[in-house]
Amino acid sequence: MKRRLAGLAGIALALGAALPAAANTQDRFVIDDVVERDYSCAVHETTLIHGVGTAQLDGDGNFLFVSIQFTYRGTFTDPATGRTITQTGRQHFSDDGSTMNLVGQGTFLRMKGEGVVLHDVGRLVANLADGTTISATPKVLRIDDADVPARIDAAICGMFD
Repeated sequence: MKRRLAGLAGIALALGAALPAAANTQDRFVIDDVVERDYSCAVHETTLIHGVGTAQLDGDGNFLFVSIQFTYRGTFTDPATGRTITQTGRQHFSDDGSTMNLVGQGTFLRMKGEGVVLHDVGRLVANLADGTTISATPKVLRIDDADVPARIDAAICGMFD
């Protein structure tokens, strides 16, 4: 009888080891959005945002991380003159629930004859819980820099002076 129970226990253990544990899952998604913004000089921005992403979930459906590849196509229009300037950008966004990473070219505005008037290019790592920048390459707009909105406004309006 002991041998039989030991044999059954061995089979149960073998079957338990052979059965797969709940595997992580991936949910794929697409984001399409439009951002419209007016600047202090009355210039109007319309930016089309397209993102293709994957959310990684554990076997119980709990969030592990998300990864999104964004493309941006923006148009800036001066309503007084009708002049339009376009810009494009690409960024890779990832988030593990506490740390956000942005890599690539966000806002990058270049004017013919003047060169680059605004950079947001490189890598940004930020703490989402407290809104602080953990690290940033030199040409990235930091998440916790209070001067960023004014710098963007000045750069956008400066393109139409």
